Parts: sequence; structure tokens; C-alpha cells
Amino acid sequence: MAKMQENTDRDLGRTSEEIMNECMILSALESTDLAKETGLGEDKIIISCKVSRPADLIATYRVLAEKTSQPLHLGLTEAGMGIKGLVWSASAMGVLLEEGIGDTIRISLTPRPGGDRREEVYACIELLQSLGLRAFMPSITACPGCGRTTSTTFQELAERIEAYVREQMPVWKKRYEGVETMTVAVMGCVVNGPGESKAANIGISLPGTGEEPLCPVFIDGKQFTSLKGSYDELAAGFRSIIDDYIATKYAAREAGELTPA
Repeated sequence: MAKMQENTDRDLGRTSEEIMNECMILSALESTDLAKETGLGEDKIIISCKVSRPADLIATYRVLAEKTSQPLHLGLTEAGMGIKGLVWSASAMGVLLEEGIGDTIRISLTPRPGGDRREEVYACIELLQSLGLRAFMPSITACPGCGRTTSTTFQELAERIEAYVREQMPVWKKRYEGVETMTVAVMGCVVNGPGESKAANIGISLPGTGEEPLCPVFIDGKQFTSLKGSYDELAAGFRSIIDDYIATKYAAREAGELTPA
């Protein structure tokens, strides 16, 4: 209240949000000092100032990063559901992480009724991977679809392959060193399909409207084979190629070797 009154009395022209952010920063720093004075070690303290708007998060943590060397936890509170929560969280945290600010993160999403709370974890993984800060699992690239792709096969295959990779990753990570850096592309037509597929470690280009019903598969930039058949046959064939690639490309870990989290 004192800060609000000072703003009014001195006609400083500051917004209530600016004053609230300043007060949060002061409170966090004072609480940190008090914790240290009572004997809590610096390695036991991490600072979190939760706000609900991306601009406030960016402004607050830029100041915190200048004023303290303590680890900082990033996250928007009350970010919302689905796309809104994802975009608001990523737009704020992406800026800060790119500037080297932030030590732990959480993307807070309001779940759908009966929804999977692990979506928050998956979102954090994708954010860190998108910035090249960490690699947790192979990245699946898929085209957005357009007038050249009236079939939904490439979308269904991309979804199935992503689920398969996520399901297998705990096993792969124990067995194969570096598998989390693998890239996979599932594309929908001949225009962008071959190029994107060649850029990935493993890529498949499904036929678009009016194209031949063949699906060229590329491995490390070179065409390896072509698949055809029903959707289930395509999915099974492409999964088999992924399994074989991993088994031959990535070094097997020694029995009992620990894998860092």
C-alpha cells in the first residue's frame, strides 16, 4: 500500500501492475535474505515470482536476474487451457530462457475434464528442445496440411509415430546413447515432403492429392526405400525402419550404465 500511496502522492504515473511487480521483487529478495540469516543454505533456495501475464513475467525476471544469483523458477500462473496456456507460457519463458534467465520451469495448464496432467511436462520438454537447451526425446516434424493433402493419412501417421516414440523412449534411452537427438519427419505431399524428409534422420513423404500411391522413405538425406499399402501397413513399416535405424545408429549402453535425467 505504501508504494501505491507514494505513486499517488508524488504523481509518478506508474501503473498498478508495475508497482505490484516491484513489490514482488522486493518481497522475494527480502525473504531470501531472511532465509539465509536464519541458516538456510544458498543451495536450498530458489526464487519464484508467479504472475499471470507474459510481459509482467519477462519484466520481473529480468530485474531478478540482475539483483540475485539465486536460481530462478519460471512459470505463468493461471495461464489457462490448451492453446492459450501454451502460447502465453512459451512466449514469456522462451524470451527469458533465450536470454539465459531461468533454472527450472513449469508450464501450468488447466486440464480438460479427465485430461492428462502430463501434458504440462510434454510442453516443457518441447519448449526446452525448441530452444536447443535440452534434448529429451526424438523430435517429430510434420507438415500442417494444405490443398495438396486432402487425405488425413499423414496426420494420423504423425500422431501414431509420436505416440510410439514417446512410449518407447524410456526403453531406448536406457539402451542407446544419444537417441534423444534423433529427428523424424512425416510429410504429406511431394512439394515439401522430400526436402523435409531428407533434412531429418528418418523421413517419409506420403502422397498428396493426385500423386502416385508410393511413400519414399529417406534416411540421413538419402532415399532408402518406398512404402505402400494400407494405413496400418505404412505405420508398421515405418516403425520397423525407425527401430532398425536406432539399433544400428546409436551406440548401445553398457549393462547397468546410468542415464542422466
